[in-house]
Amino acid sequence: MGSSKDSASVTNISVEEHFSVSQSSPGGQFVGPTEEISTAAEALIGRSTTLTEALKAASMNVGHKPVETTDVAAIKEVETRAIGGDIESEGGVTAVASKAVARNQKIGKDNEKTNLGDVIAEIDVKVTRDREVTSEDAEAVIRAELNHSPFNNIIPGGVAESVAAAYKLNHDPSSL
Repeated sequence: MGSSKDSASVTNISVEEHFSVSQSSPGGQFVGPTEEISTAAEALIGRSTTLTEALKAASMNVGHKPVETTDVAAIKEVETRAIGGDIESEGGVTAVASKAVARNQKIGKDNEKTNLGDVIAEIDVKVTRDREVTSEDAEAVIRAELNHSPFNNIIPGGVAESVAAAYKLNHDPSSL
């Protein structure tokens, strides 16, 4: 899936240092203290902090919004990392999300579009393997979401932020 901003590429991501993200394009930065991920972190507290649990947290946070190409990129990265390899082209969550985006582009009313929660609702059936979120996972998902964002930002409470929150909980629960 191509980026709508081909000139934007992530050059540095540090989940460890307050989710500092730098991009080569002007204005393409997300630098936020840990407090900015509190919504995503709160959704994960009491849950296992695996890749699919992070997707479920995103669904809890922003599941009402129509699924977009930015979401597909982040979901693809999560799904690939969760199963440890190539994802199914037809039956995976990424495929469902891609079809939803194509459908949504043909629909004018937001309330009739397929939302992120609808797509992620199938995660337990579609992704049969899972594992704990690592810093590399969080960095890759943030990079995927940023590289496909028309505004060079991540969605507050969305997939990338939820994966980063899951990593932070795994790494140091007291930091949240």
